Amino acid sequence: MVKEPLDKSGRGARNHDVYAPRDTGKESGDSGFTHLPVLAAQVVEVFRNHQAQSGVIVDATVGLGGHSQRLLDELAWIHIIGVDRDLDALELAHTRLRSYGSRVRLTHGTFSTLAAAVAPVTAVAGVLADLGVSSMQLDDPERGFSFRFDTPLDMRMDRSSGSMTVSELLESVTVEDLTRLFRQHGIGSLSSRYASAIKSALPFHTTGQLGQIVLEATPMRLRHGRIHPATKVFQALRVRVNDEVGELTQFLPTAFSLLECGGVLQVISYHSGEDRLVKRFMRLIETGGCLCSPRLGCTCGATPAGERIVRHGFVPDDEEARANPRSRSARLRALKRTRSDVSGVIDRYWDQVATWQG
Repeated sequence: MVKEPLDKSGRGARNHDVYAPRDTGKESGDSGFTHLPVLAAQVVEVFRNHQAQSGVIVDATVGLGGHSQRLLDELAWIHIIGVDRDLDALELAHTRLRSYGSRVRLTHGTFSTLAAAVAPVTAVAGVLADLGVSSMQLDDPERGFSFRFDTPLDMRMDRSSGSMTVSELLESVTVEDLTRLFRQHGIGSLSSRYASAIKSALPFHTTGQLGQIVLEATPMRLRHGRIHPATKVFQALRVRVNDEVGELTQFLPTAFSLLECGGVLQVISYHSGEDRLVKRFMRLIETGGCLCSPRLGCTCGATPAGERIVRHGFVPDDEEARANPRSRSARLRALKRTRSDVSGVIDRYWDQVATWQG
């Protein structure tokens, strides 16, 4: 793999993909959003302990720039390429990180277009992804991510893409489709009940209406638990409309392939479905994709290409969970690349990954 270092501007030989912010007149602190990067101390420490040659770290979900700022402050040897699919987030990240000058390049892109987004750089010291929805997206009523507000049902992370909104999704799917989606996201025996109630209530177009429909379809004894009954419904619809499973499936091998030997991939997940995919990917890299019986030993020629840095990952301590309640379900997993040629194990990933989602 050929490395192409950043030039003096921090952008490499080409900069056509560099994010160019609109002149909004906003200064730092004017956004109105509070942003606490999750597990930031652990993220910094992993990269500190596994310093790789290029010094380039890709923040694949730069969001409001919290993790990137912490990394830039504490690791003098790094440059950041910050990528996000949300143009509003990139506006705020630019404001937050502009004082770091040539140490930062911001670009618009998705997980599935990561390699193109970081080009011409082709080998990096690290990649970080903080999955899920950001505080900015949750707290902005116009985005339609939360039933705390009665606003249009949108939930798209990239509103510039012209993709389907949640409102349009609900009109297009069947009760059976919705039931299957809700079951995949742990809603269980109430899945068909919620799906039928939602389809019967159409047309409706706001988050408040959807939240109320789900609440009224919930048995009385389950309506007043610690978590609102609509929480998992909203999560399932957000994941579907943004194709988060498909994007993550594409991201993991792309991000790992971008690492130079010795580089580290770190992923923070928030629900069991995405964490399971991350864990299985990292285990596959660590075993080389071997499916042989442990009792008989490997006879398929699988070659390990990486090693997990902490077997079960990191979770927030009590202090962080109190300071940032949204961090409570987070888990950070980290994987170090140990082999130059990873093409074989990536091929095995694509052979196996479809069975993981069945």
